[in-house]
Amino acid sequence: MSGKGLKPTIVKGRVILKLKDQAARASTVSIPTGRTSAAKTLGVASVDNVLKNYSVINIVKLRSPSADEGIPVRGSAASRTVGETVPTHEEFGFTRTFLVNVAPETDVKAMVADLKKNPSVEDARVDYYARISVTPNDTFFNGLWGLKMIKCEQAWDLTKGSPEVVVAIVDTGIDKEHPDLKSKLLSGYDMVNVADVPPEDGCVWEGDYLTRDDDPNDENGHGTHCAGIAAGIPDNAKGIAGVAWNCSLLPVRVMANIRCPEGVDASGIFSDIADGVIWAADHGASVISLSLGGFVDKSDPEPEPMKSALDYAVSKGCVVIAAMGNEEANLDNEDVYYYPSKHAKLLAVGAVDKSGKRAYFSNFGDYKQVMAPGVDILSTYPISDYELLDGTSMATPFVAGLAALVKSANPHLTPAEIVDIIRQTSTSAGSYGSEFGFGIIDAEKAVKNVLGPNGDSTVAIPPFAQEIAGTIKKSGEEKLYKLTVSNNLVLDLDGPDDADFDLYVRKGSAPTRKDYDKRGYTSEADESVVLLITGPGEYYIMIHSYKGKGDFKLKARLG
Repeated sequence: MSGKGLKPTIVKGRVILKLKDQAARASTVSIPTGRTSAAKTLGVASVDNVLKNYSVINIVKLRSPSADEGIPVRGSAASRTVGETVPTHEEFGFTRTFLVNVAPETDVKAMVADLKKNPSVEDARVDYYARISVTPNDTFFNGLWGLKMIKCEQAWDLTKGSPEVVVAIVDTGIDKEHPDLKSKLLSGYDMVNVADVPPEDGCVWEGDYLTRDDDPNDENGHGTHCAGIAAGIPDNAKGIAGVAWNCSLLPVRVMANIRCPEGVDASGIFSDIADGVIWAADHGASVISLSLGGFVDKSDPEPEPMKSALDYAVSKGCVVIAAMGNEEANLDNEDVYYYPSKHAKLLAVGAVDKSGKRAYFSNFGDYKQVMAPGVDILSTYPISDYELLDGTSMATPFVAGLAALVKSANPHLTPAEIVDIIRQTSTSAGSYGSEFGFGIIDAEKAVKNVLGPNGDSTVAIPPFAQEIAGTIKKSGEEKLYKLTVSNNLVLDLDGPDDADFDLYVRKGSAPTRKDYDKRGYTSEADESVVLLITGPGEYYIMIHSYKGKGDFKLKARLG
């Protein structure tokens, strides 16, 4: 295999250890969650006998048990149907995954090998550094050419996104005072704590890198730039417009500033990034944008806890988008793979230039990727500024923004369905290749794929119609109708005998199961709603199958 000789960068002094379930339950030591701990043993005798051969500084638990905490009012990632279980931290092993910090000179690969031999250990891994996937650019450019290339203007005629759909920028944070971002930011989190982590050789950490807190403000600019591309505030006589006009932004800081001989960059470690992905999934993210990555030996399996964190996020309903990196490399010819973009359940992104050709710096390979604009990209930057940057980092939030538009058009699509829609509506979908993937994303085609050629999935009920008929084919499916009325509205739903259908109505916009004016939700298939009309306008009606399927009749009349 020939290539550029790219190599992974392993974090010194850090081992990730997952205990088997029975061993974790039998532990006699309470290990705190976070990054501060005095614990040096796990309370499992056989494992502690291995650890005593190494200079353990402390041990912390990756995540605490799942809790009902802090889901944004604007909505969670996915609606669940009856019979579905909610993914938990315990199910994915996060509560029995530990970060073992040892002396920097420790041979962590030897330590991992020793731990893997122990019958109480399910897995042991090294940790990896990741970098943001950006290339400096000092060229001045006045146009937002990327939005035009992917046909955002045509897509915006169909949908501008919904505030209920949340794009998590898992990155260097976001400038919380930027005028093109401020009003749509949700409360985020700073997941960075690398106080005990030696920086990469020849480099030093800078700025806020010592403690985790609830202030994910951006000291670097990279995350702010990505946020503006994905969902910057449009039509406000300022700066730029993002792909997902009306969608919300969730800042999760996982990368700190690092000063190296070649200049200031942003760096982080896989375990912090994994924790950030888990946090985003737990706090309402619909889409997670990862403009970052690191190299892993092809002989090694996907790194933990990152793989489990990504699997967890997808199981929670998050669409995950990740950059392919900027090393100008054919990754098929390297001894390493780029992660997390290699993960099968997410959507990898390469970059194109203004001519539609693969950007010279963009990595490529058989990653089932799509392509998006990544050269001369103008976007938001601290402090209330705007900047041009290049990179697969810039291409990634274009795709994240499109995923948010698709999710807005149909909130009940699964992550796999959204990924497939974006791939199959890209420009070269019929001729996939490792260098260009499925081609350049097409926002108009993707949204039309969801809404239909007329751009609206809502069925209009003709004036004076007394009854319409329809069919629901599976549990969890919904039908949406629109009716223009000027008096009291009476709705009667006659559903199949062995099903449980619910009826929702709202004036002015489509209802959801959390946001409606009136609903009928007994345990039967038949429902009735009487709504006092507050004035002329459009009233939206949703029929949701809580359980079952079959034909129904909806009667609408003025009362």
